[in-house]
Parts: sequence; C-alpha cells; structure tokens
Amino acid sequence: MAIVAEILLADPTLPLVDLARELPSHELSITNTVLLGDGRHLVNVSVDDESKDAFERRVDVQPEVTSVTSIGETADGWLYQVTIDSTSELLNSHDPREFEGVLLKAAVTGEGVRELKVFSNYEAFSSLRDRCEVYDIPFELLNIASDPENPGKRDRFGLTDKQHRALSVAYDGGYYDSPRSMSTQELADELGIAAASASDLLRRAEQQLISQTLGPNQYLNTLTA
Repeated sequence: MAIVAEILLADPTLPLVDLARELPSHELSITNTVLLGDGRHLVNVSVDDESKDAFERRVDVQPEVTSVTSIGETADGWLYQVTIDSTSELLNSHDPREFEGVLLKAAVTGEGVRELKVFSNYEAFSSLRDRCEVYDIPFELLNIASDPENPGKRDRFGLTDKQHRALSVAYDGGYYDSPRSMSTQELADELGIAAASASDLLRRAEQQLISQTLGPNQYLNTLTA
C-alpha cells in the first residue's frame, strides 16, 4: 500500500542549507535531481524574485557547489541547474539505486531539507529512514498519510477530534514517558475536563488505536511503525 510522507532532514551541514539561510525567502525549491556519471549530482533549484540577486551572489562560494547555470524565469520563479559534489552525505543517503520513493516536492531551508515523497510501502519508507541514520542525518517525520491524492491529511485511525487532541497533549506533555512527566490531573487541566474524564478519554482513544492497528485494518500499523 502506497504511503505519502513529509519529512525534514534537520541538519544545517547539508548541501545548500547555508545558502538558503542567507536568502530573503530562506528557501530553495528543488524540482529535480539527477545522478551524473562521475558521481556528482545535478540539481534543479528555483528561487523567487526577492531571492534571485542574493542567490546569484552567493551560490558560487558554497563549498559543495562545483558549477551553476542559469536557465531563466519560470512560473515558479528563477530556475538554475546546480552541480553538487558527490561527497555530500545527503546525496549518499538518497542514492536512487538504494531505495524506492518518488519525490513530489522538496525544498532546502535554513533548518535542513524538507521533502514530500510517495513510497510503495512502509519498507521503502523505512529504507530511507535507516539510511539517514547510517549517515547521521537527523530524520524527522512531519506527516504521513495513506492517500496520495491528499498527502497533507494525516491519518487519524478513526479517532475523534477530542481523542486525537487528548493523545497529542498527553504525548507532548510526557504522559507516556518513563518515568511519566505529566500526571492525569495535569492532562485534565490542559484539556479543561475532570481527571476521570481525561482518563476515560485516553482509554477510549488507545482502544481505538489498538483496534485499528492490530484489528482488521492492521495494515495501517505500517504507517506508524
């Protein structure tokens, strides 16, 4: 079953991150990446009007950039072809011969590289996550969905809005940490309900998650493994 994942590789040492941080928009859009025969990568990037001059002044001094060619103005901004040295760990982790995944959208920001990809199944997604770990690239899952037509919609596993919020607040607050750093009463106060109601709400939410991940729809478990 295909899944869509939005991920952030939050490493300031990745290619073009320093450059993106210096631009007024703080972002470079990636439209395509091609592995060249000599091991280098040809990356198509675009910038908006506001960032064009800053990009052209600073791209040549980036240590990972070996050449840059201006293509011209497009509907999405100003397009360039940038050749990047193959020594980059990011490019090693994204070797197209080593994992399945189709890039829908990508951008380099001041934080790192943000990508939206379609994977044929969880194993394909996991291979990228594992390879990033091998190369010490921080891997943060921002969103994951099982509907390629609506990649921005996070799977809710049948949870109601109240159940989803209760689980989110509990998780973020440390309710599930060991040792627990949020009490049931603190969770209840955050939700604005009684402690007994908070406990019951969590119990029903957990039961729903278990039924969805271990019951008849257990294939959804691959999305959160």
